[in-house]
Amino acid sequence: RQSMFIGGYYNKWARGLSQSLWLIDDAVHGDGSVEMEISKVIGPHLRADRLKLMAAGREDMDVRMLGGGGGRPFVIEAVNPRAAPPSLALCESLQKELDCKDCGVTVRRLQPVSEDVCGLLKEGEQEKQKCYTAVVWASRKLGSEHLDKLRQIKDLVVNQNTPVRVLHRRSPLVRPRIIHSIECEPVANNPHYLLMHLTTQAGTYIKEFVHGDFGRTEPSLCTLLDCECDILQLDVKDVQMKFI
Repeated sequence: RQSMFIGGYYNKWARGLSQSLWLIDDAVHGDGSVEMEISKVIGPHLRADRLKLMAAGREDMDVRMLGGGGGRPFVIEAVNPRAAPPSLALCESLQKELDCKDCGVTVRRLQPVSEDVCGLLKEGEQEKQKCYTAVVWASRKLGSEHLDKLRQIKDLVVNQNTPVRVLHRRSPLVRPRIIHSIECEPVANNPHYLLMHLTTQAGTYIKEFVHGDFGRTEPSLCTLLDCECDILQLDVKDVQMKFI
């Protein structure tokens, strides 16, 4: 049988979930995965040999995918399904079932899609814009002049060497990426902390843009503010891509 494809947008409200199952020495690392939670709900209705999740990029395990823009586009491929494609009514019911599980994952606009949609996901990994919110620490006290400098950034090109943390699975390359804009707010009563809202080119390593990754990302927030910086929390607010 030909594979069946079910698409939609997912939100990840809890930290500690990877996108797909992360195994270390045959043990699950973290609290599970987005793929696992969605598959638990839709799997029994598709009766496939296996289910595989594809998405427009991925967030780290400790990063939430919030719902401000609707969620992250995804497709579940059902390999060798032994059931008919689900109706829109059943898809809506499955969405509600997942909502009620309180597992940290929800989906919207769930529906059968064509295989062609998978190509749009690949395009969205690199060619769309994404919006983030980050809580940042700086070693120096930040005043209005520092925040104003960041707010003036428009389409800043940063060159990112493959981050140290992913060198084991990605080729060592320098990738130019664009920081389109930064909005920032001071944290009350603590001038070392900053709330940043960034719009960037898809594929930008936000954590490395903040802390510089031992000089492997240039420029970084460290060089822009002329001090050490680190990221304490990161959330994806929006993946600016409509595919279904």
